[in-house]
Amino acid sequence: MLFCIYLGAKNAVNFAICAPMGKPLPKVIIPFSYLTICLTLFVAQVEFLVAQNISRRVETEISFPKELTTPEVKFNLRSTGIKKFSVILDEKSNQLTNVKVFDILGNLILEDKIRPEDGIQKNYDFSTTNSQLFVVEVGNAKYNKTKSIYANPQGKPSEN
Repeated sequence: MLFCIYLGAKNAVNFAICAPMGKPLPKVIIPFSYLTICLTLFVAQVEFLVAQNISRRVETEISFPKELTTPEVKFNLRSTGIKKFSVILDEKSNQLTNVKVFDILGNLILEDKIRPEDGIQKNYDFSTTNSQLFVVEVGNAKYNKTKSIYANPQGKPSEN
């Protein structure tokens, strides 16, 4: 079965179903085939529209991951003795606060966490190490701050 295109009256384009020899089929089959083609095109368009209309959840409020709303960690270091110091947070945190202590050469000496139940101060004692100058990195999921401290209070002679 073939589709033939021919120009009708007033140069209108007409379609017909032709037999293999190019002869038009009876006029009863033409409306049926036209209806079949239109129905096929309509179904294809409906499937396309349905495929493009993916259901999505409507957001009614803006939400951010916790890491984005985490405040910056502010802290101070205070020498409490020879090779001893305290990390003092400016305000109590609701999350874990990471603490890393390095010696002056950059070697990691200690990795610790300040939990919310620990409060705002944590003491460290490095009397077994050779260094008296420490680099302390304190941070959370988003921010890290680094400060250094000479852990030998004023007026106290060093042990070395």
